[in-house]
Amino acid sequence: MKIINYYTLTFLISLLFCSCEEKPTLFNEDDAIYFGTADSVMAYSFAKYPLRVKDTIFVPVNVLGNAVSIDRSIKVEVLKANAGDENAAIEGHHFEIIGEQAKVAAHTVNGQLPIVVYRTQDLDEGNVVNFAIRLKRDNDFPAEGIGRNQKLTISLAYLQEPASWGEFTGAITGFFAGYSTNFGTWSPTKYKLILDALYDPETETTITEFPGSRFGPPVLYNHYVAIVRNYIKVNYPGNYGGAGAVLNDPDFENKPIQVGPANY
Repeated sequence: MKIINYYTLTFLISLLFCSCEEKPTLFNEDDAIYFGTADSVMAYSFAKYPLRVKDTIFVPVNVLGNAVSIDRSIKVEVLKANAGDENAAIEGHHFEIIGEQAKVAAHTVNGQLPIVVYRTQDLDEGNVVNFAIRLKRDNDFPAEGIGRNQKLTISLAYLQEPASWGEFTGAITGFFAGYSTNFGTWSPTKYKLILDALYDPETETTITEFPGSRFGPPVLYNHYVAIVRNYIKVNYPGNYGGAGAVLNDPDFENKPIQVGPANY
């Protein structure tokens, strides 16, 4: 029994000495930033805002580290496009980065990078342009951060066919919009007409996509078709045989645009 008590006492004394030792200093790593987007590509389309010729998008940036008591700047560089890239966006023409407003505010770990984008003639003609940016280290954020979130590609568009449009016969995808009884075959001219017809001046937005099957579309979709049809009849009565203006589609033998049902 004495031997057991001796070892127990020795063990307790060793624990006491260990608890009195100085705790090791935790390693403090420098703060870093990274893009807070869900993907490495961020797409923006003016189709949602058909009356805007320019807009400002805000790219989220997060801090890998701690909040501090002062504002901290966000530094980026525009990466040079590959030679011969016809879809390369031009800084100052397609976009501008507002560097002086790019910051992480004091006592926060989230910031944003404002970028002004412009609806240029090539976007109106259906082209898509891209540019890539990369975060830069500085005195505020000297560490590297999350490598895969240091670079971001931004895609700008206007009149682009939605992926869920569908086809005239409905035989392949069966999507709602492209089916003959609805909007019919997609074209830039027809799409712009639809955007204008469904424009809401209060929100300054319009309806750009109609995902879903033609067999069981949301009831609201049929209402959209009716709105577009009435818009055409009021603004282009000649499209339905009336007296007045006509809007023809240059991509389809200059046919007058009709919807619900569509004539092409």
